[in-house]
Amino acid sequence: MNDLLGALASHPACDVLRKPDLDDFLARNPRALLFFSGDVTQRPEGLDVAVVVRELLTSYQGRLRLGLIDRRDEAALMAQFGVVVTPAVVYMRDGQPAELVARMRDWPVFAQACDRLLAPETEAPVSPPGGNA
Repeated sequence: MNDLLGALASHPACDVLRKPDLDDFLARNPRALLFFSGDVTQRPEGLDVAVVVRELLTSYQGRLRLGLIDRRDEAALMAQFGVVVTPAVVYMRDGQPAELVARMRDWPVFAQACDRLLAPETEAPVSPPGGNA
């Protein structure tokens, strides 16, 4: 494992996930990020995204958990979460993908996705009798 990915894996809010561990991780963490780093020797931008993800964990301390997808299981899990290209961060709400950010983007793209993920869920507006909204 690359040094940057190793440092990310050792972060207290990070779990390195294999496929069999995923359901349990998502059940325990209603708001979480899944990080698909990809092959960082082929796509070094995965290291840039790893730095961003580590900063997200620091900035949103205690409000997010990260599942760093083990490279051995990435290909098997990519389709399940709508990941077409790596690196990718999947923002998970209650076990379901809420948003996906692929490749390296500006900080606000990642941070705003976190803000949306962590925002309180609003109730759907109630239609008045007769169904005319």
